[in-house]
Amino acid sequence: MSLYASLRKGDLPSIQQALPKNEQLAEQLKNQGELREEASWRLAVSVGLQCERPTLTQLAECLPDYANEFLAARTRLRELTSQVDQFRSANANLLERLRSYFGDVLADLTQREVAPRYGPTGSRLSAPVATGLVASG
Repeated sequence: MSLYASLRKGDLPSIQQALPKNEQLAEQLKNQGELREEASWRLAVSVGLQCERPTLTQLAECLPDYANEFLAARTRLRELTSQVDQFRSANANLLERLRSYFGDVLADLTQREVAPRYGPTGSRLSAPVATGLVASG
């Protein structure tokens, strides 16, 4: 969330501080995901389920004494998933706006210096968009 807030503000120092932490979190999430996969598989085997990824509903059915806990966890996870989806959507929207903005700015900066070209039938071709800017001085 701090990275998202920094991106919205355009606060480059904060963005640079958040990036290493985000990379660390991504690695931790990956490692925890692998551990969860292994634990999930072991649990499925121990309760007699023939699947690699048991759902909380399946576990609630196999372990009725813990059904309420499994179903409550499922509800909490659905709520958290919804929040993550909203965050990803907002983040994707922000990134698309940034790409669009910089694409327009770069196109405007580079097209002024490029002479128009004409196609074989005399129709005007659009100027190629440069991949970078060269500034002298």
